[in-house]
Amino acid sequence: MTSENAALKFGTTTATEFELSVGERKILQFKKRPQITAVAELVWNALDANATEVDVELRRSGWKAITDVVVTDNGHGMTPERARTAFQAFGTTWKTSRTHTEGGERILHGRNGEGRLFAFALGDQLTWESAAVADDSLVGVRIRGNADHATIWQVEETGPAREKPGTVVRISVPQGKPLSSLERDDAAANLTAKLAFYLLAYPHVRVTFDGKQLDPSDIIVGDPVDLELDLPPEYAGEDPPPVVTFVEWNKRMGDRAMLLCNAAGIALGEHGKDWSDGIISFTPYLRANLFNGLSVDDLHGLTMAHSGLLDAAVKAVQQHLAVRGAQISAEVVRQLKSEGIYPYDDELATGALAVERQTFDVVVTAARHALPSKGAARSLSVNLIRTALESSPGDLHTILEKVLALSDDDRRHLKNLLDSTDLTHVIGAATTVTNRLNFIRALRGILADEHRRKDLREVDQLHPMVNKNLWLFGEDWNMTRSELGLTNVLRAHLEDHLGEDVVLEHELETVTQPDGRGGRVDILLFRSRRDDNSTERLVIELKRPTVKVGPKELDQIKSYARAIIDDPQYSGVGAKWRFYLITYAYSDKILRDIRQKDRPPGLADIQEDYEVWVKNWGEILDAGEKKLRFFQEQLNYEATDDRVTQHLRESYSHFIPDAWTQPDEAEESEPAVSQQQD
Repeated sequence: MTSENAALKFGTTTATEFELSVGERKILQFKKRPQITAVAELVWNALDANATEVDVELRRSGWKAITDVVVTDNGHGMTPERARTAFQAFGTTWKTSRTHTEGGERILHGRNGEGRLFAFALGDQLTWESAAVADDSLVGVRIRGNADHATIWQVEETGPAREKPGTVVRISVPQGKPLSSLERDDAAANLTAKLAFYLLAYPHVRVTFDGKQLDPSDIIVGDPVDLELDLPPEYAGEDPPPVVTFVEWNKRMGDRAMLLCNAAGIALGEHGKDWSDGIISFTPYLRANLFNGLSVDDLHGLTMAHSGLLDAAVKAVQQHLAVRGAQISAEVVRQLKSEGIYPYDDELATGALAVERQTFDVVVTAARHALPSKGAARSLSVNLIRTALESSPGDLHTILEKVLALSDDDRRHLKNLLDSTDLTHVIGAATTVTNRLNFIRALRGILADEHRRKDLREVDQLHPMVNKNLWLFGEDWNMTRSELGLTNVLRAHLEDHLGEDVVLEHELETVTQPDGRGGRVDILLFRSRRDDNSTERLVIELKRPTVKVGPKELDQIKSYARAIIDDPQYSGVGAKWRFYLITYAYSDKILRDIRQKDRPPGLADIQEDYEVWVKNWGEILDAGEKKLRFFQEQLNYEATDDRVTQHLRESYSHFIPDAWTQPDEAEESEPAVSQQQD
């Protein structure tokens, strides 16, 4: 494994330089290891040397950047002979054939001879200075490694740099290299989680990180829980059987992958991605003797070698999370009820309200530590969460960030939880469906009333309402905008084919009556949407409710469509056009044109590159309602007159006369629940 050179003289000392034959690429892979894991490996090496005191120091410059990571221990140290044996061999160590430290004092962690190489994840220049007892005297040794020549190592005999056995590992951090995971608030807690069972088993061992002593009892919630696994038959002979020990923490952990441990709980490696849960901070420890001696290469193949065991462990954790999360949520809800600030009554909720309530329980449970402890502020925070879920789920994250000051990690975990359950998506869909049903009923009411219909102005009333609800013509049109480049082409053919009373929507601000109100004209709306393969354009002529569409108007929209299609700018470009003529009523004289055999109702002209449709508002609103009917049933929603009036009053007050939205004397004094227009 090595190629050893002649001894080199350094003053009065002798240094041995050797080259690992394993290859630089193999060594430098350790630069990609997690930084907390690298620190843990250095601590484990100290503990395997029977250290009772291990200190991890983060030395900083004047700019507070970490310049050195220094790990000091009081273990038995290394003699020059042991140092040469340990550092010149890759993948072998004196620990390989042992289960306990020297003297049988404690369980060993490492057996792969790789732990020291994890230090490359922290810096490029590595130095070990150690003192150990040999022949009843204290001897010293210094070991150097450098990422620039990762296969070259030097072991130098020195005088002991300390009065007692022990080792100091010094890692020089290159300028500009971030060690962000070591500077996080949860860094000490993450390291504690990796060492937890060891520190609990050996309470006389003291480990400090950046000035903080690591004590699992300070951050463990309750007692660890052993989860029984539904094991595949091939693991039936394992004694003791593999088990997942589930440990809860009272601090949010950013690094919570499943730890692979021996049966005693000593962490040997990690598996999978970090667990993400918005309610519980935890670490799962998969404990099994068959994991003893795992190498880095073994970890890569673990999914194939022990897929059945890993799947059983993941399933057990998921099941326990569901049960434990429900327990915590029930306790939070019970507490809010006892305080009189839980915003829902005890009646059984159904439909959208049940989903909203379920989501509220999840959110308020995840945010429980960020809620004010008492008083009006606590009640206000709870009501803000409920209001956001009820009317605008998109505002929820703003409330959690700005009002409750929930940490980035907590909000990220909560978002992952809500995204995985689709609860906020369901609430958002419920709000959208509710608003759309309200709009349909409201517009029906206006058009059905002869006086309101005659008073309806297109420029500043009908057009803005339709413009906000283009989903009536297809969901994909709801998020599109008008294509400005179409303006000149549409205008060029406007007067010749549709007449001088039709105005492009961009020019509506010029159409006013003497009193300043919007005029009565026909309006042309236009939208475009594109993907990599096609372009579609929608042109809608909104006719005044007082105009009854007949052959003249139908011929006009047909000729207009053909003029646009034949225009040199758009001729032969492969776009698909849809022209809609929308009216309150049409004449029986065009029924044969819009009720043709083998065509959908309303399709008056269809060619390869365009279609012309004629629809009245009743047909459009009926079609919209049919699309929403399934959701209406699922959400147990009924668009009552009160709700419709409330929706008009709150969402369209700028577009319709005040008198239309004033509450009638017969209306109940208590207002309906607010609905926000999508």
